[in-house]
This record gives sequence, C-alpha cells and structure tokens, in this order.
Amino acid sequence: MDDQPLVVIFEAPLGSDLYRQALRLREDILRAPLGLTVSDDELYDDGMRQHFCAVTCGAVVGTVSLRPLDEATLHLKQMAVEETKREMRVGAQLLAHAEAWAAQAGFRLMIAHARVGAEGFYLKLGYAQEGGAFEENTIPHVRVIKRLG
Repeated sequence: MDDQPLVVIFEAPLGSDLYRQALRLREDILRAPLGLTVSDDELYDDGMRQHFCAVTCGAVVGTVSLRPLDEATLHLKQMAVEETKREMRVGAQLLAHAEAWAAQAGFRLMIAHARVGAEGFYLKLGYAQEGGAFEENTIPHVRVIKRLG
C-alpha cells in the first residue's frame, strides 16, 4: 500500500486563502532564491489568470496559473512545487489538471517559459522546446509548447 499523503488539486480564486498560500509558495520557490519579490505587475497579472493549488495534509504544496493569450492559447505560469513534495509527482498532477481544464475550456495550445534546467520536466510530459534560451526574471528560460486534445 502506498503511504504517500493524498494530493488534491483545487481552484484558488484571487484573494482566497488558497491563493494567498499559493502566492507565498511562489515567493519562496520562484522569487526569494533570486533575491526578488513578486512584483506589482505580477500581482496585477494574477487577476487575468486561472489559479490552481495542490494541497496535501491541509497545506498548499504546489501551484500553477493559466493566462489566456487568445481564444486558443494559454500561457502556463508560476509553476512552483515545495521541494520536499516533488517526489510525490505534485508538479505532474498540477500540469495534468491544468491541461484537462484548458482542453475542457476549449483551448488547444499550452505554452510555458521553463527555467533552464527544469525544461526536462515539461519535455517528458509531452511538451516540445521551441527556440533557444532567453532571459526572464534574471535567469535563462526556454519556451515549451504542447498541443491539447
């Protein structure tokens, strides 16, 4: 029997407690190690995104958000998973949930800007790298894409 705690994916509406916990996780995982904080522009952008959280044992351990670029394309942003929970495949579960939500909502293409070194996560889950590295938030990223449905 698997003794891993159950991971449940929830929508995290803007301003909700789940959203606030996800924001703290993003800050801790994505910004603080770079000496950055979540900017006012990012907070404004949050209002245009669909947010999801992975929760286990009552705590948010992963987060991702989706921003429509047009009627067919979503930009997957702010993917963050607590380091001690990565072996639980929280990121893969979040990504599968986001893709299912997107496909059901009629989107046909998902794009993401993956940090160099993390792109392998996306590639093994069906994404393809498009183009070379570029700088974003002070570090190199690559664009990855996946057709949905």
